Amino acid sequence: MLLRRNTALALGALVLTVPALGACGFNPATDRVNTISMSGNDRSGDVDVVGAVIVSERAGSGTFLTTFSNYHEAEPTEFDSITGADGATVEAGEFEPLEIKEGGLVTLLQSGGVRLTGDFDPGDFVPLTLGFSSGEEIEMTVPVVPACDEYEGLDNAPGSTGSGEEYDCEGVSVEPHDVEGSAPPEAEEGTE
Repeated sequence: MLLRRNTALALGALVLTVPALGACGFNPATDRVNTISMSGNDRSGDVDVVGAVIVSERAGSGTFLTTFSNYHEAEPTEFDSITGADGATVEAGEFEPLEIKEGGLVTLLQSGGVRLTGDFDPGDFVPLTLGFSSGEEIEMTVPVVPACDEYEGLDNAPGSTGSGEEYDCEGVSVEPHDVEGSAPPEAEEGTE
């Protein structure tokens, strides 16, 4: 009888400790979004901006590419403007507003992207403000990548292509450096 009771108590203690020993605890890192890529992401508003890059074949010009995801509860909206933020000198070429339906997912790759001109090169991080017809504005820092390897042929947005010399993919450097004082965004504590 004593053996059964001790066994039952030991088994009960084991059952109670397994969740504590085997679980990740509260707010585990495995429950958070962690996108590892050479691109910018922003999930702070009704519209998620995922995989934002400026693909550049030559100095001072590039194609802005990203994917927009509108929350299923959010009203339809349109991506209709892009400007430099934090003093960055960036101009966007003309583009048709891009409709993002309720719960919709749209990529600028389908429309060829948006031509940007300004003072940037591969390795730079350019602060941008993305505007939507709903009035929402998203400020984010977007990396400039050379039109090489997986980005080859993607700097094809309509508009001026700048006057800089075209990059040689063999010799282009993508060492990160800042644009007009803008450094790459720091990771928030607990989001790595």
